[in-house]
Amino acid sequence: MGKIVLVTGGARSGKSQFTEEQIWEKNRVCYIATGMSSGTDSEWQERVRLHQERRPAAWTTHEQFANLGSWLKDQTYDYYLLDCATMLTTNLLFQLVEIYFPEKIAMEDTNFLSKEEQAFISQQIHAQWQDILLAHRATESQLYIVTNEIGLGIVPDTKLGRYFRDLLGQVNQFLAKEASEVYLVICGLAQRLK
Repeated sequence: MGKIVLVTGGARSGKSQFTEEQIWEKNRVCYIATGMSSGTDSEWQERVRLHQERRPAAWTTHEQFANLGSWLKDQTYDYYLLDCATMLTTNLLFQLVEIYFPEKIAMEDTNFLSKEEQAFISQQIHAQWQDILLAHRATESQLYIVTNEIGLGIVPDTKLGRYFRDLLGQVNQFLAKEASEVYLVICGLAQRLK
């Protein structure tokens, strides 16, 4: 059964670099980039470039956020680094709203998802995370997941912000429960929680 390691922390806390260092000299590593490249956002492109330059050249990079469970079933890497759960959840949220509730894609407070629609989207996202972990558990590989701890700040002032905070909080709790090890990174320092 595959091992799962969750690394959480705030933005720019050093969590990605800490996670990369855990498998730096390993072979057969696949870096799963869930923040898809966009040719129209130069600032985002620069972030992607810096991440790519920091990683060992021998690592394989795979860009995907949807249906990762199906993809994982056909892979044979020894190590996976999924960076990050926050972007995967964000991208799934917008993709699912676009598919099922396209009239609400702007997700403004005046035309936000109903409680039932929110529950449906949350259920779909949770199912995708379950598929990822189920597919991984059928392997002998190690899966490192980077995520953002977003519950330490103020209550967001928009419905989307509050919904996303709650949604990612639920995802993070699920991942932490399923993980063999959990680390919190603050100011570049990692503390093992589990």
